[in-house]
Amino acid sequence: MTEIDTTTEIGSSALDRQLLWQAAELLVSTQFGSQSMLQRKLRIGWEQTRLVMDAMQELGVVGADQGSKARDVRIKLVEDLEPVYEALYGDGPSATMLPTAREAAGPAGLAAVPYPVVEAVEPVDFTGSAPEFDFPQPIDFTKPDLAAPAEPVDEPEPEPEHDRAVEGTVYTADEWELRPDPEGDRPWINPALRTSEGRKARARYIGRQARRRARKAAARQRTVHGFVPRVFRGEKRMRAWVVGVEGAKARADVNLALATVKEADRAARRAGRALMQRDKKRAAAQALQLEAGKQLVVAEATKKHAQRAVAIRVGVSYVPLAVADLAAFGFADVWGFLGALVLNLAGASWLGRDVEVTEEEMEKLEQIEAGVPQEFSVGMTPRMFEQMMRQALTEDLKVTLSALRVDPHAWGFEIHVWLDRMSPEKISAGLDLLEACLPGVRTGSILLQQSAQSRNYCVIRVPGPNPWQAVPELPYRAPQSVSTKEIHQAQIGADMAGRSLALPMCRTNVNVVGASRSGKSTILRAILDALTAAEDQIIIGIDLGSAGSGFGGLRHAMHVVATTPAYARRALQWALDIGKGRPALFGPLDMGENWVTSRKRPGITVVVDEFPALVRESRKGYYDEEAKRQVSWDLDGMLAELAITSAKSDVTEIIAGQGVTKEKVKDNTWLVELPVQVLAACDKDDVVQILGDGMLAQGWRADRLVPAMGDQLNDASVAYVMAGNAYCEPIPYRACYATDDELLRRGKERAAAGLVDIDAESAKFSRITLKQLMDASAEKFATGGDPQDTVPQLITLIRQVFQALGDPSGLQLEEIAAGLGRVDPDRWDLAAFDGDGYGAADQERARAAALKAAIRAVLAPAGKSWTTDSYRRPGEKNTVKGYCLRHLKKLTGEDTDGS
Repeated sequence: MTEIDTTTEIGSSALDRQLLWQAAELLVSTQFGSQSMLQRKLRIGWEQTRLVMDAMQELGVVGADQGSKARDVRIKLVEDLEPVYEALYGDGPSATMLPTAREAAGPAGLAAVPYPVVEAVEPVDFTGSAPEFDFPQPIDFTKPDLAAPAEPVDEPEPEPEHDRAVEGTVYTADEWELRPDPEGDRPWINPALRTSEGRKARARYIGRQARRRARKAAARQRTVHGFVPRVFRGEKRMRAWVVGVEGAKARADVNLALATVKEADRAARRAGRALMQRDKKRAAAQALQLEAGKQLVVAEATKKHAQRAVAIRVGVSYVPLAVADLAAFGFADVWGFLGALVLNLAGASWLGRDVEVTEEEMEKLEQIEAGVPQEFSVGMTPRMFEQMMRQALTEDLKVTLSALRVDPHAWGFEIHVWLDRMSPEKISAGLDLLEACLPGVRTGSILLQQSAQSRNYCVIRVPGPNPWQAVPELPYRAPQSVSTKEIHQAQIGADMAGRSLALPMCRTNVNVVGASRSGKSTILRAILDALTAAEDQIIIGIDLGSAGSGFGGLRHAMHVVATTPAYARRALQWALDIGKGRPALFGPLDMGENWVTSRKRPGITVVVDEFPALVRESRKGYYDEEAKRQVSWDLDGMLAELAITSAKSDVTEIIAGQGVTKEKVKDNTWLVELPVQVLAACDKDDVVQILGDGMLAQGWRADRLVPAMGDQLNDASVAYVMAGNAYCEPIPYRACYATDDELLRRGKERAAAGLVDIDAESAKFSRITLKQLMDASAEKFATGGDPQDTVPQLITLIRQVFQALGDPSGLQLEEIAAGLGRVDPDRWDLAAFDGDGYGAADQERARAAALKAAIRAVLAPAGKSWTTDSYRRPGEKNTVKGYCLRHLKKLTGEDTDGS
């Protein structure tokens, strides 16, 4: 039994013991030795706070004063504060030496006397007569003893120097000692210290222990040791005892007699149908019938004897229980009967308490009854999860561990693994097996991160059901509130722990790869949100696959959005002219070796969505009437040239596509060389193509991310980022999200605030102007169609040919070509198709072939076509193949419903 002295003040400095103890607890629990923090938390004056900090230094809680920096906290755990507690609240006259007294003693005294050495004595009046009692001689602090301090000598505990009773509460060890801690989450604060934090921690811990015992009891009920299985076993054993050996023997004799009777009947039937040796078979049948009669007599006698024995045992076992139940019902009605029934079940459970199990079943039962979780859950303790993880790695994956540490988080568990003379390749290859060894873990969710610090050190992340709860919404940015110099700090996503993701995009090209439904558009919009809020960036958008829908509402804040190959070619040509011409201005503008972006001289960012669609459209090309052949748009070639030549001019590009394999991007291998790579859920071939084969073993497993399926988001908008030293480890991030309405509001707000214009010096390098591009883009928004003519010029001329002939139901290709020769002789006259050795028939065929190719070429950019169909000429019964008027009207917009 320990007595706690509750004297509030120590020494002559009026420093409260409780105040010093609160300060010690606060400093150790926060691990922050700041004097201002201590003053704010304890609500005391600055001078008193200084004295408290000096006392903490003397007690060994904090280190020396470091000026404006916080002091070092030397004690790491609150439970290690027991020496400080003893120094403050210890029994006897020994007390803490106060800072004021030590300051008066001088520096020499402070250096010579270790804390605490001076006993607290009542003040003595040295001017009067000598006292009648002995007291310790004063120590001369001006002459310190420079010799080594003598070894401490154990002395008997002195008696209290006062006659009053020691105030305080007496606590016994039974009140604060804790039970064993197999789960590994016992409070760090020692409950013996009786602090408010210690009491709360102990209460929470006891509550957790109670809930665990309840869960263990519930889990036990599902095993053979559960109450219901024991009741059934007990009742079965009771019934077996009642039946006894006599009943079992009687049952066996009856079964034997019945089997003998059946055999005798079969023998008699066989003897009656026998043609040979009938007499012999009849004799055998009679013998069997005689034996069956004897068996029946024996069985009947045994059965009667067993019935008497069973009746006696029933009267001993079941009858008292029935009488007790009826008596309880008579005394207390239904509740009495229920109570008696519960007692009956408890007795049956006691009888069935023992059970025989195999060694494997016994091991499983021991784990369940010990509270070892049988499946993964975020609420389990780190020690329990560490046991599961260590067993899975060592026994199932055959990995040799040097050390293993489990850190719990709100999103799941983070496991730090140090391997013994091996790298994490085996773990990376066995992630599927590891998930199978951890029941409850979602398929494809375990993530591996190879550390950049050491080859044998890796981090495994096992997320729970909601691992991305720390990812915030897309931060709001006011119009023109971001500059290119600060854009690398603009948050576009976060990892599971909430650490921010901000891509370096100043004079840097970015490649975003993600399969369909991988959240690639969400990532792209998060990037666009930062770019469109910049005050010194011109944004050019190109989307030939989804008509600009990937940009969402932010398209209003973009200068240009091109959705056709021709318009995209003009925009790219303008960007190329600017990017290749700006280096000539570096010297005159005193910029050095790179373009210095500002609001006066903005940068240019080309954002391309659906890059594989751009490659396909570029390969289709268009029909060049001057060259008389199909010509490629070469959009992907212009982007490649832009990436190679224009980054130093701050004319950059952000490419987003479904992959980088040859079947998707053809020969555009330059994509994998861009400095920033963002990999959402994609194929393994894409990861190998971009990062290399060995990166899969290091944890760059974008192929394990699961795209969205229906209403399930899965790993949508989750991506790995490779971007220099800042992002060189395989850590998954999720893009911040904003609703479509919010993005539309931001886009219109930034457009209303005004878009930055190109500087006059750069504008001189291109014949195309930014105003022309913006006007064409605005016209597209206004009309809802392409900025070019809705109907190609060639189709308009063919419509004039049909009108000139009275709108027949159809025409042959040669007839249309002849009509074009009259309407546009400079291009389609027959003489324009003259050649060496050509006759009139050859010229007709050449003109018809050129017309067919031209029709296909002018309609391809809009995704349309005009194929031949059957029609009937006037006055004829038979149909012929040709180009029909009804299809032509659909192309010109005259027949929108297709009738």
